[in-house]
Amino acid sequence: MELLLAGINHKSGAPVSVRENLAAKGTPEILRRLREAGWTEAVVISTCNRCEVYVVRSGGAPCGGLSELARLVEGLGGTNLGSHLYRRQGAEAVNHLFCVTAGLDSLVLGENEILGQVKTAYEAAFAAGATGKLTNILFQRALFVGKKVRGETGISAGQLSVSSVAVALAERIFGSLKESSVLILGAGQMAELAARHLLSAKVSRLYIANRTFERGRELAEKFQAEAVRWEDFPRLLRSVDVVLTSTGATEPVLTRAMVSAAMEARMGRSLFLIDIAMPRDVEDVAGELDQVYLYTLKDLQGIVDENMGQRRKEIIAAQALVDRVTEEFAGWLTDTAAGKKASLRHAPGRSARRGERPFGGAS
Repeated sequence: MELLLAGINHKSGAPVSVRENLAAKGTPEILRRLREAGWTEAVVISTCNRCEVYVVRSGGAPCGGLSELARLVEGLGGTNLGSHLYRRQGAEAVNHLFCVTAGLDSLVLGENEILGQVKTAYEAAFAAGATGKLTNILFQRALFVGKKVRGETGISAGQLSVSSVAVALAERIFGSLKESSVLILGAGQMAELAARHLLSAKVSRLYIANRTFERGRELAEKFQAEAVRWEDFPRLLRSVDVVLTSTGATEPVLTRAMVSAAMEARMGRSLFLIDIAMPRDVEDVAGELDQVYLYTLKDLQGIVDENMGQRRKEIIAAQALVDRVTEEFAGWLTDTAAGKKASLRHAPGRSARRGERPFGGAS
């Protein structure tokens, strides 16, 4: 058995359009393509900042090696990615995954959202029948490592997530949000985290609009916000101070035309748009309008860099822990491939069997 990885992320320099293309493909479609190519074990991590494909190559399998996997990912992205596409195998692939779950490879170092995203990715692959012995043990181990790093180091101190950094950006703009009204588009995990941070910032008024109104209403009730039907949110653009978008749409939900119409009624009042979705929710050209200020994931990097300086010692400690666990797992992988009896210390639990949920319960 050989573990292979091909992927792109916010650090690899891949064009945003390519990351959007891969995100738009969706995990089920990518898993289907991998299965057709002959990989019987596969997990796809697709988030706003990365698309990574992990597969297992077994002896005698019809699928190819790392080069073939890279070509398949490039085909899904619709372009030749060249050096933007990173490739890993064996222990290097294991180390990369452990760094991901530890928050060492995130836009916001130490953020916690990635743990839930990796768990969701693994469970989706498991439910699709795309996992096997190696991927089951590997991903359960990776989640165990992510929790262990956060429990034993201070890497998660301070602003931990894209959502919290987005709210911090809004606070920098206004000084205080106590007299500001905010509209959130979306009701997923990122939107929920943003709502939580906005509530802590004591915003004057919070609105939540989601395509599925019931889900939006549930989230609004949870955070003392007002639920808005999706078709009604454009009218709020005339009055709110900030719009934070985090939907799962494959096309922009906030267009220049919608924003332009709202600005005519705002009588010169500025409108701040914070787009933390991937693919992006807001048309780039909307930010070209007078008194409209558009911030995207790329613009959050400045706050991230500040956090980086504060966390250097914790990053070193977290990386050392990841490297130790990687070495242990690589040894287990080598022994298993050679047919030797092997075990992992501090194992997170037995691997899931087909037909039962991994981790033994709900997400």
